[in-house]
Amino acid sequence: MREAVFLVLFGLLFPIAFIRPFFGILLWTVMSYLSPHRYTYGFAPNLPVGYLTAVPTLAGALISGKLRMPSVTRETVLLGLLWAWFGLTTLNVYSSNLLMHHLADTLSRFGDVSKTLLMVVVAMMLITDKSKLRWWYVVTAGCFAFLALKAARFGLVTSGEMRVYGPPNTELADNNAFGLALNMSLPMFVCLAKIEQSRAVRIVLRVSFVAAVVGVVLSYSRGALLGLACVLFAIAIQSKYRVRAVIATAILGLILVAAAPQQWIERMETLKTAEKTDASAQERFHSWNFATHLALEFPILGGGFETFTTPLYQRYGLSLLTPQGVEYGPHSIYFQMLAEHGFPGLLLFLAILVSCALSAQRVKKRFRKIDPDHWLVAYSQMLLASLFAYAVSGAFLGFAYFDLFYQMVATTIILKFLAEKEMTNEAVAGEDLMHPEEATLSVAT
Repeated sequence: MREAVFLVLFGLLFPIAFIRPFFGILLWTVMSYLSPHRYTYGFAPNLPVGYLTAVPTLAGALISGKLRMPSVTRETVLLGLLWAWFGLTTLNVYSSNLLMHHLADTLSRFGDVSKTLLMVVVAMMLITDKSKLRWWYVVTAGCFAFLALKAARFGLVTSGEMRVYGPPNTELADNNAFGLALNMSLPMFVCLAKIEQSRAVRIVLRVSFVAAVVGVVLSYSRGALLGLACVLFAIAIQSKYRVRAVIATAILGLILVAAAPQQWIERMETLKTAEKTDASAQERFHSWNFATHLALEFPILGGGFETFTTPLYQRYGLSLLTPQGVEYGPHSIYFQMLAEHGFPGLLLFLAILVSCALSAQRVKKRFRKIDPDHWLVAYSQMLLASLFAYAVSGAFLGFAYFDLFYQMVATTIILKFLAEKEMTNEAVAGEDLMHPEEATLSVAT
């Protein structure tokens, strides 16, 4: 039944992307984060819904002729350079005998990442006003609200004794990845709750915020818990009522710890001895050690996408040290970029992260002087807190190609464009007020 419902709905919706490309961006967002097809059975879970959404969206955008070239900003240039660098590191895998064994995985990953970046660029070209940006984030927040509420419900049913996970067979399926994604969604709920006009929507967003906090805790991810503490603090200090917000955050933390099941308490207590006794922590240390060795041997181009393989681990004598029964992986966005794309790739990635934070801070500072409750201030605060959550939680998770991060990069570029547009409109309005006779004459003419 689920499969039939999904196929009918998707079959009706995805052609609309050709007629209304912006609708295609929204549909692609839902398929990327919510992955509704993964909750079905039969052949539907294996449908390439991302490509089926992207193709009509791109075709419709090109034919419509309404595309606006993305603003040429610091972030635009850095993102383009990083994408080009991905292409160079992929070519390097093809030309290297040592790396050739994972070429198929490299090409597959490069294709997926390129699809994400292409759709992000199309989104930058289509989102030209406040209304479209709002809808993009209403849909995005809606996806994570559904996942957060679902996780909180599962936690209540199981009394918190079992871990919560994301949509099955997706990048969010892992509990650590799910915890990171929920951390990044928290500022979205706060931002939209500030500026949404509908009281019902604001209530849903606030309930979703609490549910997401519960979901992060019940992911049993220690990295996500650290990220949660950081993002709640970031949200609190950006509030107009900082002292009360910090106190409320501390009280919320105490309540969560007091209500947490014993199994969760025991899991978090392993942080004290993780380096020596925890297999997951040891796996991380060995992965980071591997990434360092590989980067020192291939400092410029790295090993390419999906370079954390058994043959390469064996080359550096690390396969025998890694705990049995675990999968090789980067376990850090930073070591992932270092190993797969060398030092230049890591520097470009860090430059994008820092540049977005600086630009968001500048927009926030600029418009807070005009109006502390300005919508651009709210979006800037959202970007700062979400990027902070990603930077902290991502230090313990190989999630360097997470769609939501690149959506945040695109949002930074869009926000700078809309900020300049807003300043221009206010300047024109100011001139009209100073010279009302000329403004009247202009209108009459």
